[in-house]
Amino acid sequence: MKYRIAGIAAMVLVLLAVFLADNVDTENPEKRVHQHLTARQPDAGCDCDGTTLCTHLPLLVIDTGGVEIPGNPITDEHHQEIGFTTAADGSTMISGKLSVMSDEKQNHHPTDAPDMESNIMIRVRGNSSRYFNKKSYRVKLVEDAEGLVNRDLPLLGMSKESDWALHGPFLDKTLIRNYMWMNISAEIMGYAPEVRFCEVILNGEYQGVYLLIETIKEGDYRVNLSDYEEGNDQTSYIVRMDALEDGNAINNYTQYTYEMEFSTMEDDLEHVVSSTGIQVLYPQEEYQSEGVLNYIQRDISRIERGLFSSDMVSGQYDYEKELDVDSFVDYYVLQEFLLNNDVFSRSTYFYRDVRGHLTVGPVWDYNNMLDNYIRPFSYDRLYLQNRGWYGALMKDEDFLERVLDRYKELRQTYLSDEYLTNYIEETLAYLGPAIARNDEVWGFSYDTTDLTTMQRRRPAAGQTLEDVNPSSHAEAVEWMVDFMLKRAAWLDENIESLRQYCHQSKTATQWVE
Repeated sequence: MKYRIAGIAAMVLVLLAVFLADNVDTENPEKRVHQHLTARQPDAGCDCDGTTLCTHLPLLVIDTGGVEIPGNPITDEHHQEIGFTTAADGSTMISGKLSVMSDEKQNHHPTDAPDMESNIMIRVRGNSSRYFNKKSYRVKLVEDAEGLVNRDLPLLGMSKESDWALHGPFLDKTLIRNYMWMNISAEIMGYAPEVRFCEVILNGEYQGVYLLIETIKEGDYRVNLSDYEEGNDQTSYIVRMDALEDGNAINNYTQYTYEMEFSTMEDDLEHVVSSTGIQVLYPQEEYQSEGVLNYIQRDISRIERGLFSSDMVSGQYDYEKELDVDSFVDYYVLQEFLLNNDVFSRSTYFYRDVRGHLTVGPVWDYNNMLDNYIRPFSYDRLYLQNRGWYGALMKDEDFLERVLDRYKELRQTYLSDEYLTNYIEETLAYLGPAIARNDEVWGFSYDTTDLTTMQRRRPAAGQTLEDVNPSSHAEAVEWMVDFMLKRAAWLDENIESLRQYCHQSKTATQWVE
């Protein structure tokens, strides 16, 4: 399996990618919509008297009747998480009303007639982000206050659905990481959840800039798989590798052999960090019979046994029959470029159509990318080549060469310095005055003395809090761009060092039966 791209073919691919990057067809619903390029701009003007909020961004108004939204973490005296708040009746979600102002022909105000309205069920969402002052939410559109029947609506121009995530950037002081990299990932990998900036008012209080995101689920316009056939154990599926919740994970090969990343760990503040496991998201829980779960468990375990066997090292395991290799190549290049420490431990998704290959993705949660993790990282090293299944895949010269070729190709298009810096500048210009409005509410977070250890980045040895926590939005952007360009330049010079991982001196004795 020796893979090489001929020079002419590679040049054609690069030119095609450049053409596509510069010619986004915004009239075609099959093409990715980059909101900052197509939506109403901050200089569009408004004839209001300026006495109330006036925004060019879509405006979402949520009313829960003053009832506190459940899902905040509960900790014991040792700072260990022991649960989450619930509604008065013990429910994990409460009902509310959502009003949406999104007409791109005019600016939006809280007193405007809504362009769209719906009953909703809502809760706080996230892992570490649940500890942030600015909350993120899971929102389900429903027909009535009972919440028993879902309602599909095309929020902010995205495809009709009932399930949505409302992300409130807090640790990410630039506000743009998730927006930018969800969109770029979709251009590279073919699909990533759609995203739209908006501003939010909750129970009459302005909450700042948010990002409305499609959740990851099976559907015609999300992860489009063959429908589950009730009674048939052999099924298409979506799974997520993440922190375990109440032990609800399949017992796959890397789980019971303790090869799973971060099987057990604690952080430096003695908070217990949940172990990693694979959870089934599709088929839905009501269809997860013992037979269905066993089928998915066996399917993933068979792949893992092949990857971690001596056959992989000797080149006898034909992983291309099982994996969508292009997705694994693209995913690695993206996550290594961005330095995503969550790979194969948190927010890592896989899906497989019953008639197809196992695909890694869609991508999810770029809040911590480009050195915005709770602890600092260095731009000048490789991090993910041994992470999870990549530790096995990198032993294959064919796979490794595909990674190197794809990296070089993308550095000429979607990962080029020019494309990325222009994208950042254009996105910030689109947000415009919304950045200052957001800072009016959350600007206190630039002062680390106002934050708990779970709400700020933690310095490495020899650093201070001020070294890793920006003092303004402008400084946050400057730090991100500086890290991104240094990371890219270092990878340009050093990414071919990956070849050592498929060299015989490394692979001859490194295998697990």
